Amino acid sequence: MNNIMPLYQSMLNNLIQKIESGQLPENSKLPSEQKLGEIYKVSRITVRRALAELENRNYIYKKQGQGSFVAANDESNNKISFLDVEKLITDMGAIPKVELQKFELNIDGSEKRVRKELGLEADDYLYIIQFMYYADGEPTFLEKIYLPFKEFPMIHKSEVENNDKFIPFIAKKYQQYPEFISQTEPSLITKQNRKVFNLNVGDPLVNIQKKGIFNGKFVYYSQSTVVGDLIMFIVK
Repeated sequence: MNNIMPLYQSMLNNLIQKIESGQLPENSKLPSEQKLGEIYKVSRITVRRALAELENRNYIYKKQGQGSFVAANDESNNKISFLDVEKLITDMGAIPKVELQKFELNIDGSEKRVRKELGLEADDYLYIIQFMYYADGEPTFLEKIYLPFKEFPMIHKSEVENNDKFIPFIAKKYQQYPEFISQTEPSLITKQNRKVFNLNVGDPLVNIQKKGIFNGKFVYYSQSTVVGDLIMFIVK
């Protein structure tokens, strides 16, 4: 099979992965244009096109006569509205922590309901990514995210682990800024999930279903459960 990906795109994707995973930390200097050309075996004009795209997406900045440097992740530049669970945990006076519990690519055709929501066929690749958010060490928000591979190709686990805020990360990397539709449903802790949250059967919880739409199609689906005091900060 011939590789039809443009050379600048391949170089661009690799540099973004290194930045998002922390291999190239903030304010670190990128190799010179000549060196990048040698590393990626591309022409100087291809290097310049890739660097221009990185600068346009706010991944790098340039200093006259000094070269290109990795830009700080300025959250004020976010073009997307999302539920910032870490901030809400901080707002309730607790210390937040995020744990990546699952990162896998589903290829067996299961998760039929999710596939239907996203308009995917049984043989389409589907990311399943699960986070647990803690407040002062106690599990308080479980989030399971489903993404179509064809819309978000080549997400690396190291990138996810290095980014506290997942939605702004994928929006910036793939230049997709979905609008979200959420549905909430109150429920109670059961025997099946009480150990997940260290709570008692019958304690309150809220289930949240969220879908993201971009350019007229659904590109994001998630199922979340929130418990404890965080409920009143999330459910308005």
